[in-house]
Amino acid sequence: MKQKYLLTSVLLLFIFSAVAQPDTTRRDTSWAGSPHRAYRLSILDADVLEGRAMPVTITPTGQRICFDKIFKIKTETAMGPAEGCLFINTEMGLMANTPIKRGSVGTCDINISKPDFGLLVLGLKGNTYNYFNAKKKDRIEHWMSTSNSENYQYQFMGSPEAVPLTRRTESKLFFGGKVKAWAYKVEGRPETWWLFGKTEPAQIVMTPKKFLGAFAVGYQYTDKGLFIILQITSTTYNAEVMDIQDMDICFDPSSFKIFENENYTKQMAAIARGREKLRQEEAKIKPDDCPGQQQRSISFQYEALNRRQENLDRSRQGNTQQSIPTQQAQAQTMINYDDMIQINIYETELKICRAQKRLSEMSEQTPASRSSRQKQQEKIACLDRQLAKQIDTQQKMQRINRQFPNEPGRQYAEKTKLFMQGLVGCN
Repeated sequence: MKQKYLLTSVLLLFIFSAVAQPDTTRRDTSWAGSPHRAYRLSILDADVLEGRAMPVTITPTGQRICFDKIFKIKTETAMGPAEGCLFINTEMGLMANTPIKRGSVGTCDINISKPDFGLLVLGLKGNTYNYFNAKKKDRIEHWMSTSNSENYQYQFMGSPEAVPLTRRTESKLFFGGKVKAWAYKVEGRPETWWLFGKTEPAQIVMTPKKFLGAFAVGYQYTDKGLFIILQITSTTYNAEVMDIQDMDICFDPSSFKIFENENYTKQMAAIARGREKLRQEEAKIKPDDCPGQQQRSISFQYEALNRRQENLDRSRQGNTQQSIPTQQAQAQTMINYDDMIQINIYETELKICRAQKRLSEMSEQTPASRSSRQKQQEKIACLDRQLAKQIDTQQKMQRINRQFPNEPGRQYAEKTKLFMQGLVGCN
Protein backbone atom coordinates (compact mmCIF):
# COMPACT_ATOMS: atom_id res chain seq x y z
CA MET A 1 0.00 0.00 0.00
CA LYS A 2 1.40 3.35 -0.91
CA GLN A 3 1.56 6.09 1.66
CA LYS A 4 -0.78 8.86 0.65
CA TYR A 5 1.00 11.18 2.89
CA LEU A 6 4.21 10.71 0.65
CA LEU A 7 2.45 12.31 -1.98
CA THR A 8 -0.02 14.79 0.26
CA SER A 9 1.45 18.50 1.08
CA VAL A 10 -0.01 21.49 2.98
CA LEU A 11 -0.11 25.07 1.64
CA LEU A 12 0.94 27.24 4.58
CA LEU A 13 0.81 31.00 4.86
CA PHE A 14 3.72 33.38 4.32
CA ILE A 15 4.50 34.25 7.96
CA PHE A 16 6.40 37.35 8.98
CA SER A 17 8.07 38.36 12.24
CA ALA A 18 6.46 41.09 14.32
CA VAL A 19 7.97 44.57 14.61
CA ALA A 20 6.69 47.74 16.28
CA GLN A 21 4.65 49.96 13.98
CA PRO A 22 3.08 53.40 14.51
CA ASP A 23 -0.46 53.04 15.83
CA THR A 24 -2.47 54.36 12.90
CA THR A 25 -5.38 52.01 13.59
CA ARG A 26 -8.80 53.00 12.34
CA ARG A 27 -11.71 51.61 14.32
CA ASP A 28 -14.60 50.02 12.50
CA THR A 29 -17.53 52.02 13.87
CA SER A 30 -20.08 50.11 11.78
CA TRP A 31 -20.11 47.17 14.24
CA ALA A 32 -22.20 48.82 16.93
CA GLY A 33 -25.39 49.18 14.94
CA SER A 34 -24.81 46.43 12.42
CA PRO A 35 -27.36 43.60 12.21
CA HIS A 36 -24.40 41.31 11.61
CA ARG A 37 -22.53 42.25 14.79
CA ALA A 38 -23.28 38.93 16.56
CA TYR A 39 -22.09 36.92 13.54
CA ARG A 40 -18.90 38.93 13.24
CA LEU A 41 -18.11 38.46 16.92
CA SER A 42 -18.81 34.73 16.70
CA ILE A 43 -16.38 34.10 13.83
CA LEU A 44 -13.65 36.57 14.86
CA ASP A 45 -12.65 34.58 17.92
CA ALA A 46 -9.60 32.36 18.41
CA ASP A 47 -8.66 31.98 22.07
CA VAL A 48 -5.49 29.99 21.35
CA LEU A 49 -4.06 32.76 19.16
CA GLU A 50 -5.17 35.59 21.46
CA GLY A 51 -3.58 34.07 24.56
CA ARG A 52 -6.71 32.94 26.42
CA ALA A 53 -5.89 29.25 25.80
CA MET A 54 -2.81 27.13 25.13
CA PRO A 55 -2.26 24.79 22.18
CA VAL A 56 -2.39 21.11 23.08
CA THR A 57 -0.73 17.92 21.92
CA ILE A 58 -3.11 15.29 20.55
CA THR A 59 -2.57 11.57 20.02
CA PRO A 60 -3.31 9.94 16.66
CA THR A 61 -6.27 7.76 17.71
CA GLY A 62 -6.73 8.24 21.45
CA GLN A 63 -9.43 10.91 21.57
CA ARG A 64 -12.25 12.48 19.60
CA ILE A 65 -11.00 15.37 17.51
CA CYS A 66 -13.34 18.33 17.40
CA PHE A 67 -13.54 21.70 15.67
CA ASP A 68 -15.67 24.76 16.35
CA LYS A 69 -15.25 26.69 13.09
CA ILE A 70 -15.87 25.54 9.51
CA PHE A 71 -14.50 27.45 6.51
CA LYS A 72 -15.63 26.68 2.98
CA ILE A 73 -12.81 27.55 0.58
CA LYS A 74 -12.45 28.00 -3.16
CA THR A 75 -9.06 28.09 -4.90
CA GLU A 76 -8.00 29.00 -8.42
CA THR A 77 -4.73 27.85 -9.98
CA ALA A 78 -3.45 27.12 -13.48
CA MET A 79 -5.14 23.72 -13.14
CA GLY A 80 -8.52 25.36 -12.68
CA PRO A 81 -10.98 26.04 -9.82
CA ALA A 82 -11.38 23.70 -6.86
CA GLU A 83 -13.21 23.64 -3.54
CA GLY A 84 -12.45 22.27 -0.10
CA CYS A 85 -13.13 22.76 3.58
CA LEU A 86 -11.10 23.97 6.54
CA PHE A 87 -11.93 22.98 10.12
CA ILE A 88 -10.47 24.88 13.08
CA ASN A 89 -10.38 24.28 16.82
CA THR A 90 -9.79 27.77 18.23
CA GLU A 91 -9.31 26.50 21.81
CA MET A 92 -6.79 23.68 21.26
CA GLY A 93 -4.97 25.11 18.25
CA LEU A 94 -5.95 22.55 15.60
CA MET A 95 -6.57 23.02 11.90
CA ALA A 96 -7.68 20.41 9.39
CA ASN A 97 -8.59 20.36 5.73
CA THR A 98 -10.26 17.96 3.36
CA PRO A 99 -8.65 17.36 -0.04
CA ILE A 100 -9.29 20.09 -2.58
CA LYS A 101 -11.58 18.71 -5.30
CA ARG A 102 -11.71 20.05 -8.81
CA GLY A 103 -14.96 20.21 -10.72
CA SER A 104 -17.14 19.49 -7.69
CA VAL A 105 -18.81 21.39 -4.86
CA GLY A 106 -16.98 21.08 -1.56
CA THR A 107 -19.02 19.38 1.19
CA CYS A 108 -18.00 20.48 4.67
CA ASP A 109 -18.52 17.33 6.68
CA ILE A 110 -16.27 14.70 8.25
CA ASN A 111 -17.76 11.39 7.15
CA ILE A 112 -15.25 8.56 7.58
CA SER A 113 -17.57 6.10 5.82
CA LYS A 114 -17.04 7.76 2.45
CA PRO A 115 -14.62 5.78 0.24
CA ASP A 116 -12.70 8.95 -0.69
CA PHE A 117 -12.52 10.33 2.87
CA GLY A 118 -9.39 12.26 3.66
CA LEU A 119 -8.53 14.71 6.43
CA LEU A 120 -5.18 16.30 7.22
CA VAL A 121 -5.03 17.50 10.84
CA LEU A 122 -2.31 19.94 11.88
CA GLY A 123 -1.82 21.27 15.42
CA LEU A 124 0.09 24.33 16.59
CA LYS A 125 2.07 21.98 18.87
CA GLY A 126 3.37 20.23 15.75
CA ASN A 127 1.20 17.11 15.45
CA THR A 128 0.49 16.39 11.76
CA TYR A 129 -1.88 13.50 11.20
CA ASN A 130 -3.20 12.41 7.81
CA TYR A 131 -6.40 10.31 7.95
CA PHE A 132 -7.62 8.56 4.80
CA ASN A 133 -9.61 5.61 3.50
CA ALA A 134 -8.30 2.88 1.22
CA LYS A 135 -10.42 0.44 -0.77
CA LYS A 136 -9.49 -3.22 -0.37
CA LYS A 137 -11.60 -5.72 -2.28
CA ASP A 138 -15.12 -5.40 -0.87
CA ARG A 139 -14.34 -3.21 2.13
CA ILE A 140 -12.97 0.17 3.15
CA GLU A 141 -9.99 0.35 5.45
CA HIS A 142 -9.30 3.33 7.71
CA TRP A 143 -5.67 4.44 7.77
CA MET A 144 -3.70 7.32 9.17
CA SER A 145 -0.11 8.47 8.97
CA THR A 146 1.60 10.41 11.75
CA SER A 147 4.84 11.43 9.98
CA ASN A 148 6.32 10.50 13.42
CA SER A 149 4.87 13.80 14.69
CA GLU A 150 3.39 12.16 17.77
CA ASN A 151 6.92 12.04 19.20
CA TYR A 152 8.79 14.37 16.83
CA GLN A 153 6.62 17.43 16.32
CA TYR A 154 6.61 19.51 13.16
CA GLN A 155 8.63 22.68 13.75
CA PHE A 156 6.86 25.74 12.38
CA MET A 157 9.24 28.23 10.87
CA GLY A 158 8.79 32.00 10.75
CA SER A 159 10.49 34.27 8.26
CA PRO A 160 13.40 36.18 9.83
CA GLU A 161 12.40 39.23 7.80
CA ALA A 162 9.81 41.64 9.24
CA VAL A 163 7.61 42.87 6.40
CA PRO A 164 4.58 45.10 7.02
CA LEU A 165 1.37 44.80 5.04
CA THR A 166 -0.06 48.19 4.08
CA ARG A 167 -3.79 48.87 3.82
CA ARG A 168 -5.09 49.90 0.41
CA THR A 169 -8.19 51.92 -0.35
CA GLU A 170 -10.11 48.90 -1.66
CA SER A 171 -12.58 47.06 0.54
CA LYS A 172 -14.79 44.08 -0.28
CA LEU A 173 -17.93 42.50 1.16
CA PHE A 174 -18.03 38.78 1.92
CA PHE A 175 -20.80 36.31 2.86
CA GLY A 176 -23.63 38.32 1.36
CA GLY A 177 -22.54 41.58 2.95
CA LYS A 178 -22.13 40.27 6.51
CA VAL A 179 -18.41 40.98 6.61
CA LYS A 180 -16.17 43.66 5.09
CA ALA A 181 -12.48 43.08 4.45
CA TRP A 182 -9.77 45.53 3.43
CA ALA A 183 -7.05 44.93 0.88
CA TYR A 184 -3.46 44.80 2.20
CA LYS A 185 -0.24 44.47 0.23
CA VAL A 186 3.47 44.09 0.84
CA GLU A 187 5.35 46.67 -1.17
CA GLY A 188 7.00 45.11 -4.20
CA ARG A 189 5.06 41.83 -3.99
CA PRO A 190 2.13 40.76 -6.23
CA GLU A 191 -0.10 39.26 -3.52
CA THR A 192 -3.14 41.07 -2.17
CA TRP A 193 -4.45 40.00 1.24
CA TRP A 194 -8.09 40.68 2.14
CA LEU A 195 -8.23 40.97 5.94
CA PHE A 196 -11.18 41.22 8.30
CA GLY A 197 -10.77 42.34 11.89
CA LYS A 198 -12.22 44.59 14.57
CA THR A 199 -9.93 47.40 13.46
CA GLU A 200 -8.53 48.69 10.17
CA PRO A 201 -4.82 49.42 10.80
CA ALA A 202 -2.81 51.28 8.20
CA GLN A 203 -0.10 48.64 8.59
CA ILE A 204 -0.07 45.08 9.94
CA VAL A 205 2.78 42.69 10.68
CA MET A 206 1.83 39.03 10.95
CA THR A 207 3.05 37.21 14.06
CA PRO A 208 5.02 34.01 13.31
CA LYS A 209 3.55 30.70 14.48
CA LYS A 210 0.19 32.38 15.09
CA PHE A 211 -1.73 31.08 12.09
CA LEU A 212 -4.72 28.72 12.01
CA GLY A 213 -5.72 27.87 8.48
CA ALA A 214 -4.78 26.32 5.17
CA PHE A 215 -4.38 27.33 1.54
CA ALA A 216 -3.10 30.75 2.82
CA VAL A 217 -6.45 31.73 4.36
CA GLY A 218 -7.68 31.49 7.95
CA TYR A 219 -6.98 33.08 11.33
CA GLN A 220 -3.83 35.18 11.67
CA TYR A 221 -2.68 36.98 14.79
CA THR A 222 -0.79 40.22 14.19
CA ASP A 223 0.79 43.10 16.06
CA LYS A 224 -2.65 44.74 15.81
CA GLY A 225 -4.68 41.78 17.09
CA LEU A 226 -6.63 38.96 15.46
CA PHE A 227 -7.65 39.00 11.79
CA ILE A 228 -9.17 36.55 9.33
CA ILE A 229 -7.52 36.26 5.93
CA LEU A 230 -10.62 35.93 3.77
CA GLN A 231 -8.87 35.99 0.43
CA ILE A 232 -5.44 36.08 -1.16
CA THR A 233 -4.96 36.94 -4.82
CA SER A 234 -1.79 36.81 -6.91
CA THR A 235 -0.75 36.26 -10.49
CA THR A 236 -0.76 32.46 -10.15
CA TYR A 237 -2.91 31.65 -7.14
CA ASN A 238 -6.21 32.72 -5.62
CA ALA A 239 -7.91 31.40 -2.49
CA GLU A 240 -11.14 32.73 -1.03
CA VAL A 241 -13.26 31.88 2.00
CA MET A 242 -16.82 31.40 0.72
CA ASP A 243 -18.46 30.85 4.11
CA ILE A 244 -17.64 30.55 7.82
CA GLN A 245 -19.83 28.63 10.25
CA ASP A 246 -19.53 28.81 14.03
CA MET A 247 -20.44 25.17 14.57
CA ASP A 248 -19.09 22.12 16.42
CA ILE A 249 -18.09 19.07 14.40
CA CYS A 250 -16.13 16.01 15.62
CA PHE A 251 -14.87 12.65 14.45
CA ASP A 252 -13.62 9.54 16.22
CA PRO A 253 -10.24 8.31 14.88
CA SER A 254 -10.09 5.20 17.09
CA SER A 255 -10.87 2.85 14.16
CA PHE A 256 -7.92 4.10 12.09
CA LYS A 257 -4.82 1.93 11.81
CA ILE A 258 -1.51 3.76 12.14
CA PHE A 259 0.45 3.18 8.95
CA GLU A 260 3.87 3.55 10.54
CA ASN A 261 3.13 0.87 13.15
CA GLU A 262 1.60 -1.56 10.66
CA ASN A 263 4.42 -1.00 8.18
CA TYR A 264 7.07 -1.60 10.86
CA THR A 265 5.47 -4.89 11.91
CA LYS A 266 5.14 -6.14 8.31
CA GLN A 267 8.67 -5.16 7.34
CA MET A 268 10.20 -6.79 10.42
CA ALA A 269 8.33 -10.00 9.56
CA ALA A 270 9.62 -9.79 5.96
CA ILE A 271 13.18 -9.31 7.23
CA ALA A 272 12.84 -12.38 9.45
CA ARG A 273 11.57 -14.43 6.49
CA GLY A 274 14.46 -13.17 4.37
CA ARG A 275 17.04 -14.26 6.92
CA GLU A 276 15.49 -17.71 7.20
CA LYS A 277 15.52 -18.11 3.42
CA LEU A 278 19.21 -17.17 3.32
CA ARG A 279 20.00 -19.72 6.05
CA GLN A 280 18.35 -22.42 3.96
CA GLU A 281 20.26 -21.38 0.83
CA GLU A 282 23.53 -21.30 2.76
CA ALA A 283 22.95 -24.86 3.99
CA LYS A 284 22.58 -26.06 0.38
CA ILE A 285 25.91 -24.71 -0.91
CA LYS A 286 27.93 -27.49 -2.57
CA PRO A 287 31.72 -27.52 -2.95
CA ASP A 288 31.50 -28.03 -6.72
CA ASP A 289 28.87 -25.30 -7.37
CA CYS A 290 30.83 -22.01 -7.28
CA PRO A 291 30.74 -21.91 -3.47
CA GLY A 292 32.74 -18.66 -3.22
CA GLN A 293 30.32 -16.73 -5.40
CA GLN A 294 27.31 -18.19 -3.60
CA GLN A 295 28.67 -17.37 -0.15
CA ARG A 296 29.62 -13.83 -1.20
CA SER A 297 26.11 -13.17 -2.48
CA ILE A 298 24.43 -14.64 0.60
CA SER A 299 26.70 -12.71 2.97
CA PHE A 300 25.93 -9.45 1.20
CA GLN A 301 22.19 -10.18 1.36
CA TYR A 302 22.51 -10.70 5.13
CA GLU A 303 24.19 -7.30 5.34
CA ALA A 304 21.43 -5.76 3.21
CA LEU A 305 18.78 -7.13 5.56
CA ASN A 306 20.66 -5.69 8.53
CA ARG A 307 20.80 -2.29 6.80
CA ARG A 308 17.09 -2.54 6.05
CA GLN A 309 16.33 -3.12 9.72
CA GLU A 310 18.61 -0.27 10.77
CA ASN A 311 16.91 2.07 8.30
CA LEU A 312 13.51 0.87 9.48
CA ASP A 313 14.44 1.83 13.05
CA ARG A 314 15.88 5.18 11.91
CA SER A 315 12.76 5.94 9.87
CA ARG A 316 10.84 6.12 13.17
CA GLN A 317 13.21 8.74 14.58
CA GLY A 318 12.58 12.32 13.50
CA ASN A 319 9.75 14.07 11.70
CA THR A 320 9.47 12.62 8.20
CA GLN A 321 8.33 15.96 6.76
CA GLN A 322 11.39 17.86 7.95
CA SER A 323 14.23 15.49 8.87
CA ILE A 324 16.40 14.59 5.87
CA PRO A 325 18.04 11.59 7.67
CA THR A 326 14.56 10.27 8.47
CA GLN A 327 13.46 10.73 4.87
CA GLN A 328 16.58 8.96 3.64
CA ALA A 329 16.03 6.05 6.01
CA GLN A 330 12.38 5.82 5.00
CA ALA A 331 13.27 5.72 1.31
CA GLN A 332 15.80 2.94 1.95
CA THR A 333 13.19 0.80 3.68
CA MET A 334 11.04 0.80 0.53
CA ILE A 335 13.63 -0.16 -2.10
CA ASN A 336 17.35 0.15 -1.55
CA TYR A 337 18.58 0.36 -5.14
CA ASP A 338 22.24 0.45 -4.09
CA ASP A 339 21.84 -2.93 -2.43
CA MET A 340 19.65 -4.30 -5.22
CA ILE A 341 22.16 -3.52 -7.97
CA GLN A 342 25.01 -5.10 -5.97
CA ILE A 343 22.90 -8.23 -5.37
CA ASN A 344 22.20 -8.38 -9.11
CA ILE A 345 25.92 -8.06 -9.86
CA TYR A 346 26.74 -10.96 -7.53
CA GLU A 347 23.95 -13.07 -9.07
CA THR A 348 25.29 -12.42 -12.57
CA GLU A 349 28.82 -13.32 -11.48
CA LEU A 350 27.46 -16.57 -10.04
CA LYS A 351 25.72 -17.33 -13.35
CA ILE A 352 28.94 -16.65 -15.23
CA CYS A 353 30.85 -19.00 -12.91
CA ARG A 354 28.29 -21.77 -13.41
CA ALA A 355 28.19 -21.23 -17.18
CA GLN A 356 31.99 -21.38 -17.43
CA LYS A 357 32.03 -24.56 -15.35
CA ARG A 358 29.46 -26.18 -17.68
CA LEU A 359 31.48 -25.06 -20.69
CA SER A 360 34.62 -26.68 -19.32
CA GLU A 361 32.77 -29.96 -18.95
CA MET A 362 31.44 -30.00 -22.54
CA SER A 363 33.03 -32.20 -25.19
CA GLU A 364 34.18 -30.94 -28.60
CA GLN A 365 34.14 -34.36 -30.28
CA THR A 366 30.81 -34.19 -32.14
CA PRO A 367 29.05 -31.50 -34.19
CA ALA A 368 26.22 -31.49 -31.65
CA SER A 369 28.59 -30.93 -28.74
CA ARG A 370 30.38 -28.19 -30.64
CA SER A 371 27.04 -26.48 -31.21
CA SER A 372 26.24 -26.74 -27.51
CA ARG A 373 29.60 -25.23 -26.64
CA GLN A 374 28.98 -22.34 -29.04
CA LYS A 375 25.61 -21.63 -27.41
CA GLN A 376 27.21 -21.76 -23.99
CA GLN A 377 29.91 -19.34 -25.10
CA GLU A 378 27.23 -16.99 -26.47
CA LYS A 379 25.44 -17.18 -23.12
CA ILE A 380 28.64 -16.30 -21.27
CA ALA A 381 29.20 -13.35 -23.63
CA CYS A 382 25.67 -12.17 -22.94
CA LEU A 383 26.21 -12.48 -19.19
CA ASP A 384 29.43 -10.48 -19.51
CA ARG A 385 27.51 -7.68 -21.27
CA GLN A 386 24.82 -7.85 -18.59
CA LEU A 387 27.44 -7.58 -15.86
CA ALA A 388 29.06 -4.59 -17.57
CA LYS A 389 25.66 -2.88 -17.80
CA GLN A 390 24.98 -3.53 -14.11
CA ILE A 391 28.36 -2.17 -13.05
CA ASP A 392 27.76 0.93 -15.18
CA THR A 393 24.34 1.39 -13.51
CA GLN A 394 25.95 1.00 -10.10
CA GLN A 395 28.50 3.71 -10.88
CA LYS A 396 25.75 6.06 -12.06
CA MET A 397 23.84 5.44 -8.82
CA GLN A 398 26.94 6.35 -6.84
CA ARG A 399 27.14 9.63 -8.78
CA ILE A 400 23.50 10.32 -7.92
CA ASN A 401 24.32 9.82 -4.23
CA ARG A 402 27.07 12.42 -4.51
CA GLN A 403 24.99 14.80 -6.64
CA PHE A 404 21.87 14.83 -4.44
CA PRO A 405 23.08 14.02 -0.90
CA ASN A 406 20.23 15.88 0.83
CA GLU A 407 17.43 15.05 -1.59
CA PRO A 408 16.29 11.49 -0.82
CA GLY A 409 13.18 11.85 -2.97
CA ARG A 410 15.24 12.94 -5.96
CA GLN A 411 17.72 10.13 -5.37
CA TYR A 412 14.93 7.57 -5.25
CA ALA A 413 13.29 8.82 -8.46
CA GLU A 414 16.57 8.96 -10.42
CA LYS A 415 17.67 5.52 -9.26
CA THR A 416 14.30 4.02 -10.13
CA LYS A 417 14.71 5.16 -13.74
CA LEU A 418 18.30 3.93 -13.87
CA PHE A 419 17.43 0.54 -12.42
CA MET A 420 14.58 -0.03 -14.87
CA GLN A 421 16.76 1.00 -17.81
CA GLY A 422 19.46 -1.40 -16.64
CA LEU A 423 17.23 -4.47 -16.57
CA VAL A 424 18.65 -6.88 -19.14
CA GLY A 425 18.62 -10.64 -19.20
CA CYS A 426 20.15 -13.63 -20.95
CA ASN A 427 18.39 -16.84 -21.89
